[in-house]
Amino acid sequence: MTLLFASHLLSARRRRWVLLLSLLCAMPLVPRAEEPTPFWSEVRESVDLSVSAGARHEDNLVVEELDSVSRESGSAWVGSVDLDLEHELAGGRELGAGYFMEQRTFEQHPEYDLGLHYGYGDLSQRLGPVRVTTRLDGSVAYLGGTRLLENRQIGMELSSLVNRSLYVRGELSFKQTDLLQAPERNNDDTRTQLAGYYFLDGTSHYVSANYRFSAKRAQQFRFDYDAHRFGLLYNRRLSSWATLKLDWRYEERQYLSDTSTTANGVRLDERQRWRARLEVPFTERWELELRYEHRDYASNLDSVDYTDNRLEARLTLELL
Repeated sequence: MTLLFASHLLSARRRRWVLLLSLLCAMPLVPRAEEPTPFWSEVRESVDLSVSAGARHEDNLVVEELDSVSRESGSAWVGSVDLDLEHELAGGRELGAGYFMEQRTFEQHPEYDLGLHYGYGDLSQRLGPVRVTTRLDGSVAYLGGTRLLENRQIGMELSSLVNRSLYVRGELSFKQTDLLQAPERNNDDTRTQLAGYYFLDGTSHYVSANYRFSAKRAQQFRFDYDAHRFGLLYNRRLSSWATLKLDWRYEERQYLSDTSTTANGVRLDERQRWRARLEVPFTERWELELRYEHRDYASNLDSVDYTDNRLEARLTLELL
């Protein structure tokens, strides 16, 4: 991997990402103690921590939150940290929390550099065959080094394993988003979501379907819309060395204001996404993920009517 990146050491920004990748590859695995202490065993069971680094290419740089479509391509180095904690309490309760950070650095288009910070906390209670979960989460995103948005969300979820083959869940949530670069788009979003998972061979082979209704109400009425989203996912562990995931998503956004477009009447968006992911574990801790995504976003607002493609390769190391 050192040889692969050596030819690209042309700028300080690139050297920074090569150094991160080199450190990842050189990082020794945490040795497993033959007789771990009770404290270390409890930490191992309650905490998941991973870091990843890789590269991605987008043939159309887009900021969806601002309806900004550049129609220019760009490549970026990508790095992330993912931390999850889960602890079982007495009486069928579970407590969870987590933090996720990702940074994308574009060599030729630094104005599209993206920094994302996301955190959550949840508490769940089992009531017979149903688990009730209350969740709080929030995120902050930076675009080109400037804060783009902040959001907060509270939700309640009901889930149940109906039998060995079927798992279902439903969720109601309320989300507030502040767009610091476009305050007229600040919005409240009420969402209802249903999902089902059918296991053909446990978690190694299953299909799932989901539906979500979203009612977004913005600071200015011309950005208000109702949306219906449908999704399908197919997951198959091909062997001990690879897992394939294929998914499709369709969303229809019906804007409520007749001033949302100037020439074609009320704005209507029909958005489709096809995605393929291949996860290849090298060892118990190292995994390579290859991802391809194609999007077809149709709209009667010409500036946001486009198709694009995204490619990504990412190497992940599980620390805990």
